[in-house]
Order: sequence, then C-alpha cells, then structure tokens
Amino acid sequence: MKIGINQFCFPSGTEVEEALGRAKKMGYDTFEVCLTAGNRITGFSSGVTDALDISGYYNPFCNTESTEQDFMILKKKAQDTGIRIGSVGGIVSFSIYPLSAVEEKTAVKSMDAVKKMVDAARIVGADTVLVIPGMLTEDMEYRETYERVQQRVAALAEYAGDINIAIENVWNNFLYSPLELCRFVDEIGRNNVGVYFDIANARRFGYPEQWIRTLSFRIKGIHVKDYRVAVDNIHGFTNILDGDVNYRKVMEALGMIGYDGQFTVELIPPAHHLVDQTLAYARRVCTDLINLRMEV
Repeated sequence: MKIGINQFCFPSGTEVEEALGRAKKMGYDTFEVCLTAGNRITGFSSGVTDALDISGYYNPFCNTESTEQDFMILKKKAQDTGIRIGSVGGIVSFSIYPLSAVEEKTAVKSMDAVKKMVDAARIVGADTVLVIPGMLTEDMEYRETYERVQQRVAALAEYAGDINIAIENVWNNFLYSPLELCRFVDEIGRNNVGVYFDIANARRFGYPEQWIRTLSFRIKGIHVKDYRVAVDNIHGFTNILDGDVNYRKVMEALGMIGYDGQFTVELIPPAHHLVDQTLAYARRVCTDLINLRMEV
C-alpha cells in the first residue's frame, strides 16, 4: 500500500506547492489534492466545515473555476516535487453544492464540480475521485434522495470513464450501513464506482473492520485517522492510535480483502502547531500498520 496525505491536513493558508514539498520531505508516497470553491464563493462556511476548520481553503490550481492549464500547472508542481497526486478529493459535493439537492440549479453545480475533479484527475495522473453523496435533510424523502443520487453518480461514472468514482462514508444522515452502501454501489452496476472508506467516520456508528469485510472489493481508497467514541460528535477525531479504532483488526480486515491501494492520512481539523511533527508521526504509524498487516 502507498501512504498518502490529504491536502486538508495542512492549515488552510498553506500554498499547494509548499504542502507538496513538505509531504514529500516527510516521506509520503502520494498526495490527495482537494478541489475547492472558486473565487466567487471563496470563504464559504457551514457548521460542519467551520467545526472541522476547513472552510477557508482555496486551491488556485484545482477549484470549480479552474481550467486545463491550471491542472497542468498543478501536475508540473507535483512532478517537480517528486510526489504523485494519487486522488482528488474535496467537500464541494457535500456542504457547498450537495449532490443530493432537490433544486436543479444546485444539482447542476454539484455535477459540474465532480466533473471538474475528474478532469483534474485525468490530467494530473490520479486514478480516483472522492465523491461525497450530498446530505439528507429533514424535508427530503429518503428513498427519493437515494434514487436521485444514484442516477447522478451513474451519470458521473459514465463521464469519468477510466477514473474511479469513490463514494465516501460521511456524517450526512445517509448511507449509514455498509450493507446499504454496498447496495447503493452495486445497483449502479459500473466497475468504476466504488467506496472511499473513511475508517474514523465509520467508528461512530460501528466497527470499521466489519465495514471493510462487507465492502470488500468495492473499496477504491481509504482515509486514515481515529475517533474517540465518548466524545460522540465532530470534535472526536484524533490522530491515528489516539482514539477507539482497533487498528489491529482493521489491518487484518484489509489483508483479508486483499486491499493494496492508497492509505491516505486525513487529519482534520488540521494541526496548527508542530504541523510537520504531527504529520510525520502519522506517516510513521501508517508504516507500522502496514508492516503489521504483513505480519497478520
């Protein structure tokens, strides 16, 4: 497995080129670049993004207004640094333009944003795009939302071609069971649609190792962090091994399904003090976990 790092691990004021260089210096194999909102809505915030301290990000080379030339510049910066961009993530389809939106105008913007992520992935050489399937609100019907999002993901998968569309399990009142997430993916019936499994996001609702065995071959990418169950809210995320995830069982499960893809650190909220020391520690722990998997 290749150990990656998500762009949101660095404080929002960190330039992309700087983040790439620091990640390379810390020994990370891959970098997950995040598509952000464009100039016109820079500074967007919501309760969730504010709590996670990721509202202030703006990526000048990968945003909703970016051009092919911008993506080429990003590719060159990564090549010059010597680190591969393995995937494209972001929260645009979650809290900015939800993919689940009933309003057609919002839905179009969400679809366009994901297509922009696919365009970026193809140019920079990434193989996976992380897609958050919007959110379920009180005024929505569950079944209708499920079917609406499925149709949109299917259309995005057709657009993506050889790029993976990986649905992330997040706290969005939607797809909270591994069996349901399997069904959601399988019913779409496309080889390039799978799951971007966030280990800590799953811990609040169950046991990640069970999710992994259930999702199995559908997993296209993994986010690595930890979670303290006693906190029971969005402030419970921690660095790896500081929470309640049983990482020995997680690694056993990953070995059982034969997962060998990216193992991407996503520590949010990002550290603001001793940032490189925090992220270098996460890198070392991931190495130990991968070695543990080899042993079990």
